[in-house]
Amino acid sequence: MTMFVGFLIGCVFGAILFMGGASSYKRILGTLMLKDMWIIKLMCTAIGVGTLGIYLLDMGGLANLSIKPAYIWGVVVGGVIFGIGWAVSGYCPGTCVVGAAEGKRDAIYTVLGAFVGAGVFSLVYPVLEEGLLNPLALGKITVASELGINPLFIAIPMSIAMISLAFFVLKDKYE
Repeated sequence: MTMFVGFLIGCVFGAILFMGGASSYKRILGTLMLKDMWIIKLMCTAIGVGTLGIYLLDMGGLANLSIKPAYIWGVVVGGVIFGIGWAVSGYCPGTCVVGAAEGKRDAIYTVLGAFVGAGVFSLVYPVLEEGLLNPLALGKITVASELGINPLFIAIPMSIAMISLAFFVLKDKYE
């Protein structure tokens, strides 16, 4: 049942991305050039709602928030790979699935490339773990745990900031 609910949530998220034009080449290019803020506004809204929502659901026993260990090099290298992949393909992981569902060939190739990349990563992970990941592994840390405060004291201002950014600060810059 949990997998089915996750699948339904994924379908709704994909539909929102599709309706928001997040798989449109023109919109993605505008976003990367910082001229079309629609996708950034969409992401800020999702982060704002999701940040507060997950902590409230966890506190109510309706979700199981599991913090993953922080690997500094993993985040840095993963971010570089993510950025290069987005710049080359024009898609991020969510939008390439939406584009593939629309039948866009470039998105289908991006999804296939992601599977190949994930397969290669799983093969080299044991080597990377000892030499690259473990030396700068910080464990399961959060800003709230490091400050010794309730996570809601971080989640509430973060949510307000993201939603404010989306609705009141970001403006499209058309020439």
